[in-house]
Amino acid sequence: MDRRRSLGLNRNLKLLLMVGVATALANGILAPVLAPYFLKLGLSGSEVGSLNSVMGIAAALSLVPAAYLADLKGKKPLALLAFLTGLPSVLLLALGSKPLLYVAFALLGFANTAAGVAVNPLLADSVERKEQMDSVFSVFQIANLVASSLGMLLSWPLLALSGMLGGVLAAYKAALLISAALFAVCLPALAAVSETRRSDGKFKLTVSKIALKLASLNALLAFGAGMGVSIVGYWFARKYGVSAGELGARGVAENLLVVAATAAAPPLSSRLGTLAAAAALQLASVPFMVATALSPNFIAAAALFTVRSALANALNPLVSSLQMRLVREEERARMSMLNVLASQVASAAGSALGGLLLDTWIDLPLYAAAAVYVVQALLFYYALRGVE
Repeated sequence: MDRRRSLGLNRNLKLLLMVGVATALANGILAPVLAPYFLKLGLSGSEVGSLNSVMGIAAALSLVPAAYLADLKGKKPLALLAFLTGLPSVLLLALGSKPLLYVAFALLGFANTAAGVAVNPLLADSVERKEQMDSVFSVFQIANLVASSLGMLLSWPLLALSGMLGGVLAAYKAALLISAALFAVCLPALAAVSETRRSDGKFKLTVSKIALKLASLNALLAFGAGMGVSIVGYWFARKYGVSAGELGARGVAENLLVVAATAAAPPLSSRLGTLAAAAALQLASVPFMVATALSPNFIAAAALFTVRSALANALNPLVSSLQMRLVREEERARMSMLNVLASQVASAAGSALGGLLLDTWIDLPLYAAAAVYVVQALLFYYALRGVE
C-alpha cells in the first residue's frame, strides 16, 4: 500500500504539515537564542520565570474566549488568529525593552492558547481513520523536529555574522525577525485548509469526566516541565556560560534523537498499548534528568539532557493521539481548551517556582521536576488503565 495513503495524507494534512514545518523552523531559530538574549538584556532567573508566568496567565484568561470563537466561527479562523497574534509578539521581543517583553509574552500566551485549542482538533478532524492517529501524529512530530533542527543550525551563521550585524545582541534580534517572517508565511497555507467538521455555532463549556481526568494529568506534567524544562536554556547559559551556538548544537542533537525515538514510538505503542508506552517512556527519562543536574560540565549535561528529552518527547504524539481518541469528535476543541487551561496555569506556576528555586540553588529545579515526573507517570498509567 502507498505509504501516503496508509497515513491518510490528504490535502488538509499536507497543508497543515506545511504550516507545522514552517512554525517549527521559526521556533527552532528562537529556541537557542532566547536564553542568551535574555542574559544580554540583563534579566535574572526570577524575571525569566515571571515572563513565563505572564504568558501562562494570559493563556488561561484567553481560554474561554478561544473556545467561544472555536464553537462560533470554527477551528480554522481561531488558528489564523493565533498566527496573527503571534507575529507581533515576536516583533515586540526584538525591541528588547523589558516592559515590552511582558506585553510580548502576554500576546504569546493568547497565541499559544488559540493554537492549542484549534490546531490539534483541526489535525485530528483531518485524519481519515482513528487507527491512523498514532502514526499521523508521529509523522508530524518527526517532520517538525527536522525543521526545528534546521532552524537551530541557523544560530551558527548568525553568530558568525554578528560583527557585520552590529554585535551579538543584533544577531539575536535578527534571528527574531527571521522567525517573525516564517510565522507570516504560515498564514496563506493555513487559509487554504478546509475545515471538514464545523461546529453547530453553539458555545458549550461542558466536558466529559475523561476530559477532566486527561487535563488534570496533563497539568501535573506541565507543572514539572515549567519548573525544570522551560528554563533549561537559561540554566545551561547561567551554569556553564554557554551561548546560542552551543545551545543550538545541543538542540539539533536533541531533535535528531527525538526523531529516532518518535519513529520507534508507534511500534512500541502497538506492542504495549498507547498508555503503557507513554508511561514507560516518561519514567525512562527521569534518571537522565537527575544525572543532568549532577553533571560537572556542559558536554556531559547536554548529552544527558538530550537523551532525557528524546525519551520524554517521543511520548507526545502518543498522548495527543490518545486524548483525541478518548473524547468525542464534537468535544475535541473543548478538550483542547481544557487541556491548554490546565497546562498553562500549571506551567506558569511551575515556571515561577522554578525561577525562584534556580536563584536559590541552581540545580534544584531539575531535581524537583524529576520528582513530579515520576508521580505523574504513575498516576497517568493507573488512572487511565482500562479506559484506552
